[in-house]
Amino acid sequence: MHRRSLILVGLLFVLAVPLAASQFIRLPFDQVTRESALIVRGHAEQTWTAWDDAHEVIYTYATFRVNRYFGESTGPDTLLVREVGGTVGDYTQEAIGFPEIRRGEDVVLFLSQWEDSTDYRIHAFNQGKYLVRGRGGMEVLTEDPVKQGDARLERPGRFDARQNADVEGPGMSIDEFAMMVEAARAAERYERPRK
Repeated sequence: MHRRSLILVGLLFVLAVPLAASQFIRLPFDQVTRESALIVRGHAEQTWTAWDDAHEVIYTYATFRVNRYFGESTGPDTLLVREVGGTVGDYTQEAIGFPEIRRGEDVVLFLSQWEDSTDYRIHAFNQGKYLVRGRGGMEVLTEDPVKQGDARLERPGRFDARQNADVEGPGMSIDEFAMMVEAARAAERYERPRK
């Protein structure tokens, strides 16, 4: 099993090398917005994990019930999102730094399609995922502080968002987010209102 883990780490490294710049360098919001095929607000209704056809990589799948499209006029009510990582039987694969998909989440996602299917993936790794939270009587978007591999890396000060649903930290209103998306898609500069 240890050898299989080493092989998996090597495989994930090889798969991630072309994307390494996106993984370790924070991309500008405008770039993430323009590169995304869809930007949606949705609710993760079902999640499951499965091996790929070659039995080499485990994926987590989720059906998202879409509540709103940003920058698009219309789209399907339900989307299938697939991300690398998950557990099948006694095997767990983690793609360090990749977003986790958790059932029951209310999120805003930047999505792009996998090259080999019609499934979607979260674009720009964890930059493409925001949690929707209630704060002060309104809904705000906050970055998801939990990524795959956080527990393994024993990052100090990290917490499990599944246990602590009230994420603190900077956030923005959904209306402000929508204006930022519209400006980015129109290649215009968005000026945040002064408080």
